[in-house]
Amino acid sequence: MDAAMDFLRRLPDEIREAGGSLPGRLGLVVLALAANLGFYLPSIPDGTPGLGLPGLDKLVHLLVFALTVWAAGRLLAPLRRFPMGWVVIVALAHALFIELFQLVLLPQRGAEGADLVVDAIGIALGVGAWMLERRRSLREDPYPLEDDEMEAEHVPEDAAGPPR
Repeated sequence: MDAAMDFLRRLPDEIREAGGSLPGRLGLVVLALAANLGFYLPSIPDGTPGLGLPGLDKLVHLLVFALTVWAAGRLLAPLRRFPMGWVVIVALAHALFIELFQLVLLPQRGAEGADLVVDAIGIALGVGAWMLERRRSLREDPYPLEDDEMEAEHVPEDAAGPPR
């Protein structure tokens, strides 16, 4: 329990170091989770744009899972503290649960093995996007010097004395 509390205490500082805000990252996770609720609707609402397009269902699965994993990674692992493997495991379990839920409770929606494959690809894309962003954040100096600090640290060459 202490490790979890310590993690939550450090999280806002890590998010600031990575270049972001806690409310912004939390809002993105909430948006992603709201998008996941569509998988549990009894049927797709009439008038949904692109409803008749072939492959739209797969594209939605891909984008929702990629967004969810990327957003969760940005919130939980902005620099290096939270193991992303847990995010991937939960996302894979969620993908399987969606298909079982649709198979058992929403027969008008139907469960498809292809959805699981597309979900896994979306998860991989989300992890890849998180890794690219994290790599960029780790390369940048998390503690850049302010202009007045740079002036204080700058010592002219002639004032430094002879080299030793």
